[in-house]
Amino acid sequence: MKSNITRRDFLNGVALGAAATAAAPFSALALNTTQAVSGSYYPPLLNGMRGSHKGSFEVAHALAWRGEKPTQFKTLDEHYDLVVVGAGISGLAAAYLYRKQKGPDARILILDNHDDFGGHAKRNEFQVDGRMLLGFGGSINLEQAAMSPAAYQLLEEIGVEFKTLQDAGAPDYMLSNAVADYGYYLGENVYGDNRIVVGPWGLALTGEGDYRSLIAALELPASDEELLLSLVEGDKDYLSDIPLEEKGAYLRSHSYAEFMYKKVGISPQGGRLLEPWAQAMFGVGIESVSAMEGFYLGGPGIRAVGLPDEYTQSDAEVDPDAYRNPLFPDGNASVARLFVRKLVPEVAPGNTMQDLVTARFDYSQLDRKDSNVRVRLNSTVVNVANRGSEAVDISYVSGGKALQVRGKHCILAGYNGMIPHLCPELPEAQKQHLAYGVKVPFIWANVVLKSGASVKKGGASVYLCPGSFFPLVAHAPPVSLGDYQSSERPDDPMVIFMGHMPAPEGDGTQSGRDLCRLGRHRLYTTPFEDYENEIRKQLTGMFGQYGFYPDRDIGAITINRWSHGYAYEYMELFDPLWKEGEAPHELGRKPLGRISIANSDSEAHAYVQSAIDAAVRAVGEVVG
Repeated sequence: MKSNITRRDFLNGVALGAAATAAAPFSALALNTTQAVSGSYYPPLLNGMRGSHKGSFEVAHALAWRGEKPTQFKTLDEHYDLVVVGAGISGLAAAYLYRKQKGPDARILILDNHDDFGGHAKRNEFQVDGRMLLGFGGSINLEQAAMSPAAYQLLEEIGVEFKTLQDAGAPDYMLSNAVADYGYYLGENVYGDNRIVVGPWGLALTGEGDYRSLIAALELPASDEELLLSLVEGDKDYLSDIPLEEKGAYLRSHSYAEFMYKKVGISPQGGRLLEPWAQAMFGVGIESVSAMEGFYLGGPGIRAVGLPDEYTQSDAEVDPDAYRNPLFPDGNASVARLFVRKLVPEVAPGNTMQDLVTARFDYSQLDRKDSNVRVRLNSTVVNVANRGSEAVDISYVSGGKALQVRGKHCILAGYNGMIPHLCPELPEAQKQHLAYGVKVPFIWANVVLKSGASVKKGGASVYLCPGSFFPLVAHAPPVSLGDYQSSERPDDPMVIFMGHMPAPEGDGTQSGRDLCRLGRHRLYTTPFEDYENEIRKQLTGMFGQYGFYPDRDIGAITINRWSHGYAYEYMELFDPLWKEGEAPHELGRKPLGRISIANSDSEAHAYVQSAIDAAVRAVGEVVG
């Protein structure tokens, strides 16, 4: 790795602005990507602006924004039993399940517009003085307790050993153990000075342990501290003016911010402590999540609204595994890599999750003519059409060429918002259902530090940072697996993960979907330098007191920009409570001839198990 920040080596550090992209002619958007067949091609090592990187979105934007696509396509002499559009978890799982049912001779093509597979499950890999460091580029952990039997069994089948993986991680890492300690970073922009308070916050905000001392250490204004303690202890009913039978309706129709600021009377300094969780889960602030959703996310107050004990307490014994979410050193990128190695064994040696972690994949093996399963990157699909009752034509742009292949079936495993543009033959009502959900935009940044000494003095591995540009900051997963060793000694180089959610604060007139659209525009028009400046400023604010100095300590930055990020999950303030089978995601995923849909959007749930469940359903539709 170079000694300076290597962002300009790949993209010159600047995202294309929306106006510049809109003005580009179609011919300029079909970028040359022939490097994909080179044996030296290895996208996990690329720094700079990743995620929705230059070359991955221009062709799709030309189609979605202006209806532009090639008028003629060269038909390739390639015929497949199944063509999958999208090489994320859903697409890879669909290909695996289809081949499992149809046998090893099944011909499968997977197309993806990015220069790497995995969708949001991207691997960020760094080399520091000959040592490998890993970080996750999007999808983080495995929610073991929430998985369907089908998803759990499939992950075990491809090589995930859940107990071994859990034991390979540090037990005090809150992103894999929800009851572990974490830190609050209160920055000077909201709290007057920079301070860090570490403790068992997940328990403290529910009134367990020495919560009084921990809350006092926040040094909030005296009135805020008093009100926060009142919310935790439940010594007052802040909804005493609302009849008991109407309280549930209030909590679901009023925001957590309105409850905290108007009913409780706390200031934003105390009220925003929950906001990082709201932003991480929904992409929006506490003014856009209901009070009940705020309680569900762990915000204090459920005991202070006059609800009966059966709503606020439980005598049921809790399975410790319900709080555990095992994760790989590179997050769910390893899940994608396990699928790919099963589909194309030549891509990497080995057959266990342990030997997978440090394996360097040979990307030149992904799209071989003699392989029954082919993964074709840098290929943006622009049209998918049934041809009678026997086949589907899939048209795409790759390397500046307009190409077409034919398959007996097609599974669309990208994201719902593009499907109406890819399939003009869809009924208009179904197009509207597909377009309903707006993906949550976010930035997942990985920052390589040449030495982690000053950062580790902060005392926690995960921080919530209310009011900061990056509300979530954490060490990269402290997981040692196979030959991979996480950074353990104080002076070891390390990777810091920082999460930014660009949706603006709601003004009361915008829905969560409106705010996600505005946040997406911000992502495309924000240059790399702005993110770098915010990273330097915030890490200095957090760890400067322990000796952190950005010019000396930062070695490289990778910005994973996800303008179309996590699947939209329905929100109580903005979305109806649909009857089963009548929600937009359910109506939108109806098959069209030989075309089926599999993605987390089709489940309205932004998690690995949902992506797999969608693949199970879609493959069932295809094979009958």
